[in-house]
Amino acid sequence: MTYEEALAEVATVGAVQQSDAALMASYCDGPMQLMVGAASPKLVWEGAQKKGLSAHDLVILGQTDPLAVHELMWI
Repeated sequence: MTYEEALAEVATVGAVQQSDAALMASYCDGPMQLMVGAASPKLVWEGAQKKGLSAHDLVILGQTDPLAVHELMWI
């Protein structure tokens, strides 16, 4: 699944029915921007997917180590 496909899923199904990848894309596209500052949502999502993080893992990482979220852009 690509970032764009994940965002499309966000737009078509409710939060309860979203895949983890779509839930993560929704987080990257919205709240993450406020929590960690200037980070590319797509690059962070792709890095988190490559690392095998869940949406929950990424949210916790954003709350505890914003710099680690930025590092996901370069994986």
